[in-house]
Amino acid sequence: MLGYFLYGLTLIAYILVIITVLQPHHSGGSDAAYGAAMSILFVTVAFILTSLLLTVNITMQGGFNWISDSLLKRNITVAIVWLGIMIGVSFFLLHHTEFHRYYQLSGFARFLSYMLSYGAIWLPLLMLVPYYLFIKNEWAHSFTPNLFKIPLVMASLIGFSLVMKPKIISNYFRSFRAFDKSELDFKDAMDRMKKYPDVSSLLYYTSKSNEEAVRNAAITKIKTTKNLEAELIKVLEKGNPFTCMNAYNFLVENKVQNPELFIEPIIKSFDKLIAETHEGIVNPYKGGPLDIEVVLLVLDEQFKDSAPKFKPSILKLQEVMETPPARSRQQPGELEQAKETINKNKEQIKLWLDAHS
Repeated sequence: MLGYFLYGLTLIAYILVIITVLQPHHSGGSDAAYGAAMSILFVTVAFILTSLLLTVNITMQGGFNWISDSLLKRNITVAIVWLGIMIGVSFFLLHHTEFHRYYQLSGFARFLSYMLSYGAIWLPLLMLVPYYLFIKNEWAHSFTPNLFKIPLVMASLIGFSLVMKPKIISNYFRSFRAFDKSELDFKDAMDRMKKYPDVSSLLYYTSKSNEEAVRNAAITKIKTTKNLEAELIKVLEKGNPFTCMNAYNFLVENKVQNPELFIEPIIKSFDKLIAETHEGIVNPYKGGPLDIEVVLLVLDEQFKDSAPKFKPSILKLQEVMETPPARSRQQPGELEQAKETINKNKEQIKLWLDAHS
């Protein structure tokens, strides 16, 4: 009767394992994430303890006598097999959310990602099914030992291999992610564009840091926006400096129909660009000043007749470029890069001012 009782406890712990694995994943840092981590720890310990007691009971009842006539050899073998299985279950429980991000892959990689994510569910079955037959010796003697040996040894080997070679799995998926990176990034970008269809958000995807396919998709969506010019004006007036820069990047290749409406918004945007450029120069935690070449290019190509109205802002930018850059930077090479951008901006500003003097 004790064997059935311990098997029932182990089965309850296994059900808790299933519930834990099927719970939705919570992002790190939240109270829900902390609670989920604690529940995983509790379930892991519960399954290990109950399965250990069950294994000891089966061993004492002679359920593993088919392994060897030697008591020492038999007990060592059982301990090693049980340990490997527990390592595997623990690994899958602690890492089951890690493999969900690979679901967008296809073929065998997708199948393997599912197998790893739900490993804590199927791996214990390789132990629980044989253990159920071990509770009564006559049941075990009704089948060939290979029926028990193969799943138990397989489960144990899987557990040990996960700990001994954990990077093999990561490297395997990394190769697929590298192969599919553009496709996955494109899909992610399209999903975000659909979720945030406003022009201010779409402009982010027009920057050169994105793939060409993403940029083209964003530009196409922006062009279909109703009252596009009004939205762009709103960005220049109220957007942050980086969104304004994205707007200027868009305007380089896309002509406006009513340039006169953009004069005041552009002047307003310069206040933010100048402040951000100064901050990028003097703040060691910033990456450096903005590259304003694209801004000057837009002024020349679309608003050349209004150059005198922009000149005071350009002169302020020129003054900012004389500010000595902060010498201490967080990343190696940032100081040199900042100096290079400053010198480039100085040259572009001088050319612009000479052309409009």
